[in-house]
Amino acid sequence: MGGRRQGIVSAVLFGMLACAVPVSAGAAKFDVSVWHSERFAWTHALKFWMDETKKRTEGRVEFRPFYSGALGRITETFKAVRSGAVHFGTTAAGVESSRIPALSYVEGEAGMPNDATAWLKVAAQLRPILDRLFDAQGVKYLWMQPSFGGTVNCRERLLKKPADWKNLRVRTAGRWQVEQIKALGANPVATDPAEQYVALQNGTLDCVLSNHEITFAFKLYEVAPKIVNLGVPVNVLIYIANKRVWGSISDADRKTVERLAAEAEGVAARYLDPLQPELRGKIKKAGGDVYSLNAAEKAAFVNAIRPVFDKMDGVSGADGKLVRKILEPHW
Repeated sequence: MGGRRQGIVSAVLFGMLACAVPVSAGAAKFDVSVWHSERFAWTHALKFWMDETKKRTEGRVEFRPFYSGALGRITETFKAVRSGAVHFGTTAAGVESSRIPALSYVEGEAGMPNDATAWLKVAAQLRPILDRLFDAQGVKYLWMQPSFGGTVNCRERLLKKPADWKNLRVRTAGRWQVEQIKALGANPVATDPAEQYVALQNGTLDCVLSNHEITFAFKLYEVAPKIVNLGVPVNVLIYIANKRVWGSISDADRKTVERLAAEAEGVAARYLDPLQPELRGKIKKAGGDVYSLNAAEKAAFVNAIRPVFDKMDGVSGADGKLVRKILEPHW
């Protein structure tokens, strides 16, 4: 019976992968693996990009999103896209910084700017570097979305100063967030984004590093109601494409898709930046106890994790130095 069940599962998985590969070079519909649900705020810019692409290519390029990790977890996206099992997909700097060390500075708390204008400036400067780095790893880089409004959400208390973090079990997303958590005296725990609600509920975690979008969409305030707005961003979402699929699109349409990708970054930043206080209000209304660090408290937090950026220099290579040069004026 076990062998039969395994055979059925294998057949289903093979069928899904077979369907995911383009039937011909002229295929116009491409699947997009999206780890978050359709209700997330990040979907606003994603839909702009998909809708405008279909419109401006007159239907020659059409995206079909699969939300909530239907085509795989965020940690699986890169390999699935590179192999061609998935055409396009969303990953994150925190997931890929081990693969592409230059992303280290982008992954961590306070790495990117926390306002739309500055974020868009550095995103444009980073584009050619990221395009080259992802190409070397066998995928096409397209665009990214900011994660403004980094938070730490806890079950029992607000973390207002570095000393408050000591010995707490805190969920992180990436190698360098782990180092930042250690610098604060806490114990980092790796947990898939979709599993953090249950982990908080059953006490496996004391706190999670998060942001306003995830806190609200996943209702983390129900199980971790003590929420501190750190006043810094954390991580970015990154959109990539399979290189063979990308090559099957005409030169003219590829230029359109890339131009719209850059436009989508603007749509994302200008939408998400002013959304942060609105989300805080919704979280408070739903029962969350939200506290925003004042200037002195924020400075103490950033100073406590700043040495980690110097550690990144030891592994990020020449490309990492270029990335740091772009970001450091905003630290």
